[in-house]
Amino acid sequence: MEKKSIKKNATLNIIKTVFSLVFPLITYPYALRVLQIEKIGKFEFSASIVSYFSLIAALGISAYAVREGSKYRNDRKKCSEFASEIFSINFYSTILAYILLILCLIFVGKFRPYIPVILILSSEILLATLGVNWIYTIFEDFSYITKITLILQVIAVILLFVFVHNSNDLYVYSVITVISSSGASIFMFLRSHKYVDLHLVARPDTKHLKPILIVFSITIATTIYISSDTTILGWIAGDYSVGLYSTSVKIYKIVKQVLSAAVAVVIPRFAFYIGTKDDKGLEKLGNDLMNYMILGCVPCMVGLFFLAKPIVEVFAGTSYSEAHISLSLLSIALIFAVFANIFCNGVLISFKKEKIVMIATIISAVGNIVLNFILIPYFKENAAAFTTVLAEACICFISFAYARRCFKIRCNIKNVYLTVLGSVVIGIICGIVKRYCMNNILQLVLCVTISVLFYAAVQIVFKNPIVFEILRSLQEKSRKDF
Repeated sequence: MEKKSIKKNATLNIIKTVFSLVFPLITYPYALRVLQIEKIGKFEFSASIVSYFSLIAALGISAYAVREGSKYRNDRKKCSEFASEIFSINFYSTILAYILLILCLIFVGKFRPYIPVILILSSEILLATLGVNWIYTIFEDFSYITKITLILQVIAVILLFVFVHNSNDLYVYSVITVISSSGASIFMFLRSHKYVDLHLVARPDTKHLKPILIVFSITIATTIYISSDTTILGWIAGDYSVGLYSTSVKIYKIVKQVLSAAVAVVIPRFAFYIGTKDDKGLEKLGNDLMNYMILGCVPCMVGLFFLAKPIVEVFAGTSYSEAHISLSLLSIALIFAVFANIFCNGVLISFKKEKIVMIATIISAVGNIVLNFILIPYFKENAAAFTTVLAEACICFISFAYARRCFKIRCNIKNVYLTVLGSVVIGIICGIVKRYCMNNILQLVLCVTISVLFYAAVQIVFKNPIVFEILRSLQEKSRKDF
């Protein structure tokens, strides 16, 4: 199989992620204003419930499939056998997830007002299984996913403005959200025959179950500390607090997903280098990724922290202004979340250290739940944001301690210093602009524009080696294309 360019794949995956995020950037602010805080809270609480059953259906299949399937991608027959077994396990776990969901809806009284929205959103469970996204990741094919995602985002935006006009359109909004987030799965399933011949296996090989269940326990713990905030908040504080918190989380996730898009592309290449025992390629790939993420993540964190209030008010409207405190707190979690993703999914799982990731995630999840029950009654959405910061930091530090044993992590010190210096400059610029400019939109435009220019100037004037490496790479590519 042709070895595909990591930079090209990273670019495509970032484009796909950006388009996936353009949808909420356009639609979510509109929905926040049309549906109002409590209806948005109802939607987000329902989504948090569905997420638990989604993880039962997903098990730990995607991460395991990418790691193991990368070994067979040059052999269609073996890859097809492997993919069919994994798909069959996923299909059976999906049936189990729906059975458990229906039982909960029948017997848990708290869920009854949310049943219509939960049922609509639950269609994402089946669509995620049919999407076999892991097959495309194994073969590093991000081009098709990017194209189909773009088409569906455009259709979803049109549908939103045509059919959602007031707070009574919550169900329609839920359907459109499913189309946007999971509609591509049908097309991906139909096209999967390009790489493998999928079929259902009555009795898949049980050798897959142990590693899948280990990754599953990691996923459970991760989902708990990601979704438990919203669930506990809705249970204790009500839909209004969920509406505020979900607004800050949505903005936080947009930034987080853009930064994490490149990491998702690198994971199959990590597995490939490990499988071929290419230690030099592995070390270079890992350290390049670390340096690029430092360069991009820190300034994003600082900018999000200082601009939380105008971002919330522009994104959601002044009625959601209270959400800026929780967004400021979540911005601190950004750097921990991105690097935890690298250490856990990029390094430890690729090295078959799932148990370490599982332990780190469980510790973080348990601490998060305990603190949520203690703090949410007093501080509501701000407590949920604070516990998320602690959980992300915990898993980041634990995973780093073990990831450094897998390969030598060497960050460029000059890159770190100049990133911090440039980020301090960003903080100063944001402070000055906010002091003298009262208009939110103008604040954001000025802060972002001036900050980007000054941040780039700091890196170039003081000769950041990582920046110059990127510029050289772009220059060489332009010469080849020319």
